[in-house]
Amino acid sequence: MFIREKIKKVNGGKSYIQHQLIESIRTPSGPRQQIVLNLGQLSLPEEKWKTLANCIEGFLANQKTLFTQDPEIEAKARHYASQIRQERLDRAQERITGGESAGEEPAQYEHVNINSLITNDAKTVGAEHVAISQMNEYGFDKILQGLDFTDDQIAYSKMLIVGRMVHPGSERDTVRWLSETSGAGELLDSGVKLYDKALHRAAVLLWENHAAIEQELSKRAREIFSLKETVILYDLTNTYFEGSKRGSKVARRYKSKESRNDCPLITLSLTVDEEGFPKQSKVFEGNVSEPGTLKDILDGLKKEDGMFSNDRTIVMDAGIATEENIALIRKSGYKYVVVSRKKSFEDTFWPETDEEKIMLSDGKTTLGMKLVRTEEEAFLLCHSEAKEAKEAKEKSILSLKEQRFEEALSAIKEGLEKPKRQKKYDTIIERIGRLKERYKVGNLYTIKVEQTDGKATDIKFKKNAQAQAKEEAIGTYV
Repeated sequence: MFIREKIKKVNGGKSYIQHQLIESIRTPSGPRQQIVLNLGQLSLPEEKWKTLANCIEGFLANQKTLFTQDPEIEAKARHYASQIRQERLDRAQERITGGESAGEEPAQYEHVNINSLITNDAKTVGAEHVAISQMNEYGFDKILQGLDFTDDQIAYSKMLIVGRMVHPGSERDTVRWLSETSGAGELLDSGVKLYDKALHRAAVLLWENHAAIEQELSKRAREIFSLKETVILYDLTNTYFEGSKRGSKVARRYKSKESRNDCPLITLSLTVDEEGFPKQSKVFEGNVSEPGTLKDILDGLKKEDGMFSNDRTIVMDAGIATEENIALIRKSGYKYVVVSRKKSFEDTFWPETDEEKIMLSDGKTTLGMKLVRTEEEAFLLCHSEAKEAKEAKEKSILSLKEQRFEEALSAIKEGLEKPKRQKKYDTIIERIGRLKERYKVGNLYTIKVEQTDGKATDIKFKKNAQAQAKEEAIGTYV
């Protein structure tokens, strides 16, 4: 094989250059040259054309090279060899189809050593088949048709969703994955042309209709799996963008749960049932107050008639379970299970009885519990034996912070009795405030600074009741 340059002229006197891959063949009339592939206009220098042609021929013959090729030439050769194989397969398929329709004799079969076979352009279909089968089971096409999606928009939407499920990435990377690695396009058999802007427009369209899509999918899941939906779990997280996101209406800087406080964030919320089936999802501003999001979720639940059982229980963590939110849940007629935000309870609150021990489902972990019922709520004090090592570590960390805090307070106090040391009352108060901020245990102490004529004369401090409650609460939750 070799590469030939051809100059073609078009109307108007303009000309353009085209490069062709040529091979020599033997015919009854003698040797001839035929075009294997039109390469367009190559950017390689002429002295590398023969190397590229040889490399393409090697890939087609599955020959291994002795020496390392130029990466640019090797990449082009793989690309062109793949195109040639596909064209040859298409022509063979046309001959087979044409022969069958013309009534030709059936193909003849021979024994083949399967160990001598090699594959090219293999694509994955396993995970893609599972995703597409589930979309068909849920009647996803009908849902989108009911939202006035066109056939092409449905095809792009399904490709995008399969990509997000199997190979998460940008629209451009999803196009590459669908074209080179995945068999999702063949499974869907849509015939649409793949390009990133089409997937991006599909993503925007899906988001604009996501509430209606979620509602229909939830209803379909309830019918297929006979879901009871008596327990509703609600939680939030946040994720970050590495770009600046200037002009975004929701990206904000706040405390990142992935320790990326340097990046703009968005907050994501998800509502699921006791079996883990999603019911609702929302996107909030990155700096939104987590407790403040519950009202939107409850309002959404009220709008979905028949979406949940009449007797349902909301489950949340302590970050959302404020007194105001608990009152809101009661007003909405729901039951609730939450982690209490109370820092301490009165000594007489918990009964003077031994903990009741139960074995968890893993068959290894023992959970100790005490139950107290009031007129409106039931409080369950839990202590896991599996967390004893973690409990000891947390107590050690707390003890070290308290020790260093007390040593720093004592150093300030001793300085009040020495000459040429800072004794101004306001300055001493400021220094103590900085210690509280540094060690995070200042609320566990009662601190009194005595003064005379604007000068601090003594510092008295001792642990308060909150310190004892803090130590007792380590390793337990209510």
